[in-house]
Amino acid sequence: MKAVNSLFISGLLSMPLVMGTAVEAKADLIVCSSASEKAYVAKAWYSEGSWVASGWTHVNPGECETILIGDMSRVPAYIYAADNKWQPWELQDRKTSVFCLQQSSFRIVDANGSCSYDMLPKPFYQVVSYEYDYRLNLR
Repeated sequence: MKAVNSLFISGLLSMPLVMGTAVEAKADLIVCSSASEKAYVAKAWYSEGSWVASGWTHVNPGECETILIGDMSRVPAYIYAADNKWQPWELQDRKTSVFCLQQSSFRIVDANGSCSYDMLPKPFYQVVSYEYDYRLNLR
């Protein structure tokens, strides 16, 4: 009987430790493409007091890619999508904001400020969701 009680108490004492180390759930901003060509997607989001922009995530025709991880109902994000000729996708009826980007891989902090000579100011489209995650389809 003492061994059973010891195991039971030992189990109860370890529960907060197990529960305290549970991984916080995350949601995704997912971009899918039903277009005939590959899409190149850059993103901008607010983090630790400044806007950050980075790119590029490649989205092949008929596929989806995770662009950002986080609760989309709490943090607005912006995306810029272009084809291989750098022609941008226009996402109708969405608010835009200008962020700096580069045609090669990039990560820019304070991306909504003045762009340096090797950066391009481009209109990014706002992605707002009242749901936990969000899926955007490029056509």
